[in-house]
Amino acid sequence: MEMITIILLSISLSMDAFSLALAYGTLNMEKRLCQRISLMVGIFHFVMPLLGMSVKRLLVNYSSIPFHFITFLIYIYLGIMLLLEVREERKVTPLSSFKEQMLFSFAVSIDSFTVGIALFHFTLIAPISFAIFSASFTLLGLKLGSKIRDLLGKIAVVMGAFFFFLLAFLHL
Repeated sequence: MEMITIILLSISLSMDAFSLALAYGTLNMEKRLCQRISLMVGIFHFVMPLLGMSVKRLLVNYSSIPFHFITFLIYIYLGIMLLLEVREERKVTPLSSFKEQMLFSFAVSIDSFTVGIALFHFTLIAPISFAIFSASFTLLGLKLGSKIRDLLGKIAVVMGAFFFFLLAFLHL
């Protein structure tokens, strides 16, 4: 069950990066730039849950709320945030500077920090899985961007939200 949860989380966390990468893919970026952005997203998706897991230790030590309830609330929150994103139109500007690439990578990885707080066991398997899935989905999104952005972008986000809701209720 734990590995299925990690895979579902990896897919869910990758959907935001994928949907944004679809939009950026329409800019026909160079292959090297696509690879660099994908790698940066993967690195952020590795580091952010580790930071979240560290914060979790503090929460567990200083909170009397049952941890499975905190996990439920975090997943519900992330699912709602993904659904709200579907309604927003994102403005796409070129990721030409390193600063813009870092901000993009951070923005699509912030939810993995929150998921890191919700993870029950400290293990490197989850952050490694998050990194591999998110880097792969980002690269795929950048490559497919010009072809299917309008159709699949919103569907991908809705699928990610569905996975978060599913995980929330599995942890109750």
